[in-house]
Amino acid sequence: SIISIGYKAFKDCESLEEIVIPNSVTSIGDYAFYNCESLREIIIPKSIKSIRYKAFAFCYGLEAIIIPNNVTSIGNGAFWGCESLKEIVIPNSITSIGNFAFYNCKSLKEIVIPNSVTSIGNYAFSECESLKEIIIPNSVTSIGYCAFANCESLKEIVIPNSVTSIGDSAFYCCESLKEIVIPKSVTSIGDYAFSENTKVIRE
Repeated sequence: SIISIGYKAFKDCESLEEIVIPNSVTSIGDYAFYNCESLREIIIPKSIKSIRYKAFAFCYGLEAIIIPNNVTSIGNGAFWGCESLKEIVIPNSITSIGNFAFYNCKSLKEIVIPNSVTSIGNYAFSECESLKEIIIPNSVTSIGYCAFANCESLKEIVIPNSVTSIGDSAFYCCESLKEIVIPKSVTSIGDYAFSENTKVIRE
């Protein structure tokens, strides 16, 4: 039985529309489904522990994905450029969201980050232009560089008092974000962290 899907295994399989990964698979390699632009649905089995570097990047047709409870990390660029992705369920097993994880997921409107996540990587949700609301849990301590930059539809975000640092340009060019409250726990705010039209309120 298959236990792993290797590096670039299905890269550039542009006509691939659906795939079922068996429960015997424990790892999906870097770039495994990179640029499978017709892939619309994929079921990740519970045996998978991590989603690796750019594993599903540029899967333009991918609309929804469920990440099972055993996955602990979403790798850098894992879903970069998945422009049709409207829905994703992140389980409580996830502890980190990598750099560029959901970069340029233009159709993503809402996402719930579970309270197991401690860090949101650089550019993690940057260019998610349809994202309107996001809830950051009390477990998160740092928001990375450009994490939500150019999320032009983002109207509301709550920063919990667990956060100590907000990176450079974290909410830059979020033109719909009119107000944001910064808790006392935040000791470091990077350059150009917010748009000029965002009212920043310190607790």
